[in-house]
Amino acid sequence: MKRNNTLLKKIVILFLCLVFPLIIVWFFTLQYSNQILRKQVLSSIDSNNTTYISHLNNSLYTIYGSGFTLVRQSNLQTFANGLSGLSTYQRSVQINLLREELSSAALSLPFCQSAHVFFENQKVMYNSDGYQLGSFTTITEEESGTLKEISQETGVFHYYQNPLTGQDELACCLMPFSNASYGLIFVLSVNDLDSYMKNNISYENEHYLFTIGTQFSLSNMDSSMEDELRDMSKQFSGSKGSFPCEVITLDGAEYYAFVYEMPDISFQYIRLIPTTDIISAASMTPLLHLLFLLLISIACIVFFVEIYRLVHRPLVQLINAFREVEKGNFKVQIENLNSPDFAYLYHAFNEMTKKLSQLIEKDYTQKLLLQKAELKQLQAQINPHFLYNSFFMLQRMIQTENMEDAQNIANALGLYFRYLTRNSMDHVPLAEEYEHAKNYAYIQGLRFAGRIRIDFEQLPDGFESIVVPKLILQPILENAFNYGLANKIKDGICQVCFYPSGDLLRIDIEDNGEELTDQKLRQLTQNLMKVREPGYDLEMSGILNIQRRLIIFSNTHDSLHVSRSSLGGLKVSITLDKKIKGDLTNETADR
Repeated sequence: MKRNNTLLKKIVILFLCLVFPLIIVWFFTLQYSNQILRKQVLSSIDSNNTTYISHLNNSLYTIYGSGFTLVRQSNLQTFANGLSGLSTYQRSVQINLLREELSSAALSLPFCQSAHVFFENQKVMYNSDGYQLGSFTTITEEESGTLKEISQETGVFHYYQNPLTGQDELACCLMPFSNASYGLIFVLSVNDLDSYMKNNISYENEHYLFTIGTQFSLSNMDSSMEDELRDMSKQFSGSKGSFPCEVITLDGAEYYAFVYEMPDISFQYIRLIPTTDIISAASMTPLLHLLFLLLISIACIVFFVEIYRLVHRPLVQLINAFREVEKGNFKVQIENLNSPDFAYLYHAFNEMTKKLSQLIEKDYTQKLLLQKAELKQLQAQINPHFLYNSFFMLQRMIQTENMEDAQNIANALGLYFRYLTRNSMDHVPLAEEYEHAKNYAYIQGLRFAGRIRIDFEQLPDGFESIVVPKLILQPILENAFNYGLANKIKDGICQVCFYPSGDLLRIDIEDNGEELTDQKLRQLTQNLMKVREPGYDLEMSGILNIQRRLIIFSNTHDSLHVSRSSLGGLKVSITLDKKIKGDLTNETADR
């Protein structure tokens, strides 16, 4: 009987259904993205050009506005009418003031090279500082008439040949009224204008044409291209349509032509950027090809993963369930029982994990209750022996009428009692345990004033909210006072230091007592090792109590160590971990 390979056909059809839509999407995405990106690039260039030309237009209009204001000043009218009524000194003062005004205008106005005022009747022209002909120049009647004729022409800026120097100049020429006998001339710096135009060049092969009127132009192209562009610019419609520019062919090459006109000042700016540069800048073909290859790769991965899942899914599901059991999740159940070949295994696995979960939960609950009872018993053993001496000290302070210290010690004892009597609190934030230890150290500091110095470092930032077993610091301080420093008449030291390292915080409590022998240190170390064993049954107090409670809390045996301090006495090191979480529910309720 001939077998129909329907599975293979399904696989091939599945693969084609995945690949062909991706190819179609890739093709249309490539075209659409290139079109959108090209529009964005052209719009960005247009926006930049508009800002650039607006700044130039404002600068040139500022020259015109300043000139119009200056030419209508009354002192110029006084000059035009003659200074015969003034003394020589007064005439000199007026002339100097005029030259200073011209120099100030030439320096402050953008693109302004020099400023001049000519008076037809006096046959003289005054110049701004630094002018090649000096501060003033005597002019002939013909030269005066030429300057007056230029100033009377229509338009704001004029390109003419200076009758005094014979050089071509671009200037703003103004007269207060048509038949005035004087005029103002602001000569523009062609070099500054040319530099300004070149600063807007962003592409290697782009060109520009800047014209004022019909005679003056600046460009970076040869004369034939400039003439051809001038003729072509007359045909520009001025409507930008869907693009902020027009495509033109110039000297055999295609350009995007950005055209800007400012009729108030009669200038035109044309920027030509090769279409190849824009297309190259806007092209995303390499990136989209890479994306397409990535999608094809993902499709192939999905294809083979699907084949793998069709063949091995039941077995993989069972293996994953066993891995969950390895991680300690005994409540895992296999929900998908659609595979008839593995259904009996799935049912057997579910029954097995259900029974295991029940047995482990029962055993864990018993163990947890036992540990909580042990924790309560160990915590209850902590007895504040120092309170008797503290009350005697409080009595002496009252008898000697030392009311301030008596009040402080009474308040400290109240805080101490309140902290101890919160029996519902198994765990507390480290900040509270730290404050309790500081409060205890304060009471002992008053008791042993002059004999023992207590150095308490500040708790490092970020560790205040670590949850710790209650009463793990104060008993160690109590041990130092009762055993390490009990016989210290003077110069006793007890210090608490903190050493953060990542998520870990080491707390060192050490003293300079002289009672600790090497034999006692060895014995204490051995007892701490015995406490680590679950079956340790002997009475535990002090450091041994803390060791056992830390083991129950953190489930690790490396939380507490003892060694000889560099001060000479005992050093107890406690290591806490941010990652270990405790339960503060009882604490919150107690509050």
